[in-house]
Amino acid sequence: MVEAGICTKKVVRYLQKEVGGIENTGFIEKDAHNFIQAHKRNIISGGDSQSLINHFMHLQLEDSNFFYSFQVDEDGRLCNFFWRDSISRMQYECFGDVMIFDTTYRTNKYNMICAPFVGVNNH
Repeated sequence: MVEAGICTKKVVRYLQKEVGGIENTGFIEKDAHNFIQAHKRNIISGGDSQSLINHFMHLQLEDSNFFYSFQVDEDGRLCNFFWRDSISRMQYECFGDVMIFDTTYRTNKYNMICAPFVGVNNH
């Protein structure tokens, strides 16, 4: 039901009603929420992050000035990453006096923090 877009709270209420009450479900809403979050983490753990790193490795092979770095947490999950290509480096060397660091808190469905560096050149 969650994959169909129904929120966890409504799913738990429905299941509780189906089995005759909260005492018959064997779990509470927080348990369901934790289970769903763990399931989502397992789904993306080997997919999205590894695809991104593979893409960066490919770009680095094509452009020796392409740079990327990433960090993982104690469970091996991607925490943050940074990249810049040769054009960005050249533009920064020419117009490096303007740099913006913007943090936007929890903007995607994985509740990951987005913190882009935005450079501005003479255009």
